[in-house]
Amino acid sequence: MPALHDDVVADSVGPVVDNGFGENLTPPDEYDPFGISKPIVRATSTGPVEPLLDPKSHPDPDSAEPAPKIPYWDRPKQPRDWYWFLGRLGSGLIILGLLMFLFVGYQLWGTGIEEAQSQDRLENAFQDLVGSNTVPDRTTLAPSSTVPTSSPVATTVAPEVVRDPVMIDEGDPIAVIEIPAIGIEKFVVAGVQTADLKKGPGHYPDTPMPGELGNAAIAGHRTTYGEPFRQLDELEIGDEIILTDLFTRRFVYRVTGTQIVGPTDSWVVSTTDPTRATLTLTTCHPEFSAKQRLIVYAELDISFTAVAEVAAAVYRSKVPQTTTTTTIATTTTTIADSAVVTTVPNATTTTTTTIATPVESNDDVETEVFESGWFSDGAAWPHVVFWGALELLVVWGAWQVAKRYRNRLIGAAVGFVPFFFVLYFVFQNVNRLLPPNL
Repeated sequence: MPALHDDVVADSVGPVVDNGFGENLTPPDEYDPFGISKPIVRATSTGPVEPLLDPKSHPDPDSAEPAPKIPYWDRPKQPRDWYWFLGRLGSGLIILGLLMFLFVGYQLWGTGIEEAQSQDRLENAFQDLVGSNTVPDRTTLAPSSTVPTSSPVATTVAPEVVRDPVMIDEGDPIAVIEIPAIGIEKFVVAGVQTADLKKGPGHYPDTPMPGELGNAAIAGHRTTYGEPFRQLDELEIGDEIILTDLFTRRFVYRVTGTQIVGPTDSWVVSTTDPTRATLTLTTCHPEFSAKQRLIVYAELDISFTAVAEVAAAVYRSKVPQTTTTTTIATTTTTIADSAVVTTVPNATTTTTTTIATPVESNDDVETEVFESGWFSDGAAWPHVVFWGALELLVVWGAWQVAKRYRNRLIGAAVGFVPFFFVLYFVFQNVNRLLPPNL
């Protein structure tokens, strides 16, 4: 132990000497255990790089040279995997939503334009029917032969000609309806089928004509085709409903009440009291729905107008055909004192005479408009399919033009007008599948 102590002391005061454990403990000058003085080895080649780390996928925003844009037509096709299916489904739902939005626009405004055009045509037809049904003047018929002055001469005067009802078909105008309280003035069309109600308010063919005894009934749209009866629920008891028929007679009705009934309650348009002249207006309820029916009742105000004794119009399909047999007997005519006998042989002629008499109201009313609901017009399906297929053909043709010129704007410009032209007829026929009185 003392020897070791002596060595340490010696090292502290003198030169470092070998202590027997090895070489000198002082590190050499080139000693570098952490490699600080050695150069960093740089890689001379690179392997595959992750896309997210690839600088080419993320160009420097400050770079003056923009990244090249691949044209739409040169882009690689996406694999038809789950993501591709979701993308197509989303696009389809967006397109369907846009088409439904356009269809609502067609119902609210497009059908109104159609109704306005139909009302113009009904106005012209109404004026023609009124003008062709004027009352002729009285006339005096001259004797049919010349006879001596001593002979008794018979002078025949034509009886006063009474206007016959106008023969009409479903789709013809029969009256003008005015409701001042809600600002309505429309031409009423004969019939309540889908095609009839597109023109305006329609008269139930099996009910009396306006002004007659019984219950005259008229139906009208509430939300489409000019929505003539949209504000029908705002009428109050005592409000006027004025109807002008083809004889230009004005009948003033007064509202007596309203009622909400089911869509198949057709009894509301039947006649319950044939000694009174009443009026019933029907439309859908609530708005934008065919779930129920809104009924407005009115009665003729006899202090303004009398009950019509003769109907101004009669449906041609409801006029009976009768056969009349006329027999001409032998006649003898004596002139002065000379016996001049004129013999006419017996003759029998058969003629077919049309008797225009109004059809009395009965309980067998037009119930189809009440019972008809969604998709009730089966004849509309072939038209929907045809115009729908034609619409797809227009879209396909526009896409082919875009591929041909490698420009989608050109394809859209070429197919724009044909697309909306055909789409109008698609909507027109799809609308036939809705309840007719919606």
